[in-house]
Amino acid sequence: MQAFKEKRPPALYSLVLYFLGFMLLWEWLRPLNQISSTEDTHVFVVFTAFLFLITYFQLPLWISFPIKFVALLYALHSLYYPDLFLSFQWVPHLLGDIQANMAMIWSRSWTELSSITRSLLFLVLLWLVSYLMNYWLMQTKRIFLFLFMTVFYITVLDTFTPYDAKVAIVRTVFIGLILVGILRIMKIVEKEGFSLMKGRFPVMWMVPLTVVIALSSTLGLLAPKASPQWPDPVPFLSALNNSDEDIPGNGNSFGRIGYGTNDSRLGGPFKFNYDEVFTAKVKERHYWRVETKDMYTGKGWESSERDEPLFLNRDHVEYNALGSNLIEPGGAEMEKQKASIKMTKRYPFIVSPGVITSLRAREDVNFLMHPQTGKINTFSQNRSTELKSYQMDYELPQYDEKRLRESGGDYPRYVSGLYLQLPAELPKRVKKLAAKVTSKLDNPYDKAKAVENYFALNNFGYDTVNVRAPKRDEDYVDQFLFKAQKGYCDNFSSAMVVMLRSVGIPARWVKGFTYGEYQETNKDYKTYKITNANAHSWPEVYFSGVGWVPFEPTRGFSNPSSFEEEIQSAAAPAAPAVPKDKKKNEMKPEQKERGSDKAAKKSDSGVNIAGFVTLFLVLAAVLIVALFRKKWLRQYYIWKFRRQKGTGTFAQAYHRLLYLTQLYGLKRDPAFTLREYAAYVDRSLDTKDMKVLTSAYESLQYGRRDSTDYWNDTNRKLWENLIKRLRG
Repeated sequence: MQAFKEKRPPALYSLVLYFLGFMLLWEWLRPLNQISSTEDTHVFVVFTAFLFLITYFQLPLWISFPIKFVALLYALHSLYYPDLFLSFQWVPHLLGDIQANMAMIWSRSWTELSSITRSLLFLVLLWLVSYLMNYWLMQTKRIFLFLFMTVFYITVLDTFTPYDAKVAIVRTVFIGLILVGILRIMKIVEKEGFSLMKGRFPVMWMVPLTVVIALSSTLGLLAPKASPQWPDPVPFLSALNNSDEDIPGNGNSFGRIGYGTNDSRLGGPFKFNYDEVFTAKVKERHYWRVETKDMYTGKGWESSERDEPLFLNRDHVEYNALGSNLIEPGGAEMEKQKASIKMTKRYPFIVSPGVITSLRAREDVNFLMHPQTGKINTFSQNRSTELKSYQMDYELPQYDEKRLRESGGDYPRYVSGLYLQLPAELPKRVKKLAAKVTSKLDNPYDKAKAVENYFALNNFGYDTVNVRAPKRDEDYVDQFLFKAQKGYCDNFSSAMVVMLRSVGIPARWVKGFTYGEYQETNKDYKTYKITNANAHSWPEVYFSGVGWVPFEPTRGFSNPSSFEEEIQSAAAPAAPAVPKDKKKNEMKPEQKERGSDKAAKKSDSGVNIAGFVTLFLVLAAVLIVALFRKKWLRQYYIWKFRRQKGTGTFAQAYHRLLYLTQLYGLKRDPAFTLREYAAYVDRSLDTKDMKVLTSAYESLQYGRRDSTDYWNDTNRKLWENLIKRLRG
């Protein structure tokens, strides 16, 4: 051990290596806020820096592991939970979220994981990578492979995403070459026996190395560049992706996803279309609603529109109609916002994020709102017109969970008359299921949350390809709930509306778009690109005295609206903490471009905490066993073969010895005979024991003698001596 410590580089050089290694790993985190919906990348960066710092101090495992684990929990807490870290009220919810996602991890349904679980896995991945960086920097002193992977990663992002990697590539190559040079110097120091403590040798090499790399990087950056020799592959791949050819599948042709007006027959697979629809400049991201529909037919949705459209005063929009009355007066706290919309694909209507208070567009444009659906059409000179751009002032509600729970079931006549409708042919088992899911709850809000969570808790899957349209005699919701149990937003949202109506809670079906893909930030306003792939549907539930509240049952998505958690009294039992409003911190699913899962759903109050503590301890034990397998295998084999006797013991012990020597880095060349390999091992370990044991093994194999003669005290001691020498 003392010899090992002497070979370790001084603290200053270790600090330089760790710093450069961290800067290289940071390049993997920088693009996250542009290629995904993650905004709080600083949490991941600080967590990674903390891991490197703890590793630098070389603390014992029993100290460093708990510290890093607490840091991981604190990172999750800072991303998702608003309460105090030491209150531990958030722990039951975190454990419940992991429990709900374990089945999906086991089935490798990665795109269906909640944002909390995805963030947890990402933090664990950063932990493992930091460990590997320590291994590459301090033990093998090889970093070129990771440098190559980093450059490749950045160049791919630069080609296929909005991320501009011009500076990142130069920065990465500069840092990487310095790292490679320093590690090469360190290997020469170890090989030739120079002393790092004198300080002269590394400085004499490191300063010229840094200067040469800096000059070459600067010249490469400023030198004239040749024009591209190959055509840009992105348009070609985009053309393939946007092909209009139908693809057969499961007896149904694929449809193209996008906003449509006919929802009378839903179901069947589709392929994503990423053509841009509009861009929006906003301060906060949110869903964009177009219209609602109230009549479920058993096959899809229709609107029982009865009233004439209303002209809107663009300077002062008044929401006093049935369908557009999102929030009752005083039903929720409202936050004022502004948005600027630029349309790429033209529609004769506008998209709205909440309660619009004013609209700005061409002077000749009039806005007509359909009272029941809330759809706002655009007209000019009594003709339908399509706007290129428009701006709006609007308000986003902040819902109070306590008020929602106290809303009761006394609904206005127009609400109960329209939004409790169900077809007479609806199968009874749908109603029975809804009653079962909500039977133990005493208020509409908790019942709505129970239905919203039902699909996640029962492993319903998100799928856009293997989705069969209902047969003529099948109900759309019934087929989804009891047969398919997988689908996309139309399936989940329709099922939730029908189930809530079955237990007497008014609900309606909403169509629109998710918030889209982040592009850039300019003066506190963020630009999002919304494509056809962001077309989406979700349910809204009516609460007396509050109004219409959106929910999000679709797997892989979560409610973008803001909820204020009910504060419990001191006498009341503490409930699991609810994550704060999730508008950030998600890993982007590959095939769910219509939105992303920003928040985890509430878990049931009866979380099996003991079970998860046990699970964590098992996982921690497995990790420790894997990391220290060399040490425990060595001790295990010594313990095992000390007590083992009988025919074949010597041969087994010799084979285990061969396995351990190669595990510890003494690789056997395929051209080596056993005698040649034994000589190589003896030279490496400064012994003659391997040659003696190999000679005995050859005599056993070719001399046809009883194997018990060879597992004697002498050979056993030589065997143990060799294994103990593998310690270095």
